[in-house]
Amino acid sequence: MKKIFLFLLCATGFTCLNAQSDEGKYYVYGVDFTQAKVYAAQESPQQFAVAFEKINRLLIMEPRKYDFSRMLGRIPEVIIEPMLKRNSATDFQNLITLTPRGKDIDYPAIIGSYSLPQTEGTGVVLIAKLLDKPNKEATYDLITFNIATREILSKKEVVGKVRGFGLQNYWASSIYRILKFNEM
Repeated sequence: MKKIFLFLLCATGFTCLNAQSDEGKYYVYGVDFTQAKVYAAQESPQQFAVAFEKINRLLIMEPRKYDFSRMLGRIPEVIIEPMLKRNSATDFQNLITLTPRGKDIDYPAIIGSYSLPQTEGTGVVLIAKLLDKPNKEATYDLITFNIATREILSKKEVVGKVRGFGLQNYWASSIYRILKFNEM
């Protein structure tokens, strides 16, 4: 009888531990470019759409370079598929702007609209606001949110300087600098 009780106690504890571990996990979903505006760049919206996908793929292909753990203080799981789908379904015809300002963004609506495979834990996303070529910088909002409730836990505007060759590497360098030099 003592063995059965001990087994049930251990099994219950293990089940509770697993449930808690899902709640404590962080998931980085990549960069949401659907709200972005580009100021004073020569490339077409179609060229940017291709670059946006490649930038998100860099988060998986070069995890040591694009390491969110320093900023978050914990090791997250990086899952870019939701942002790849979201960005590819976006019509970027209005991407280019004539003013160096981003637009007002309804963050709760955006976060609430994400189709995510996880149901618990903390989500992390960079929402691109303005890619400013003359000032050689990109502005994003770094959002953390409760995946279950979609409540925004924190929002921080971050700016990364850009440099490099090629459309993808030029703008991806801003994300690298943000991850290297910012903390939550």
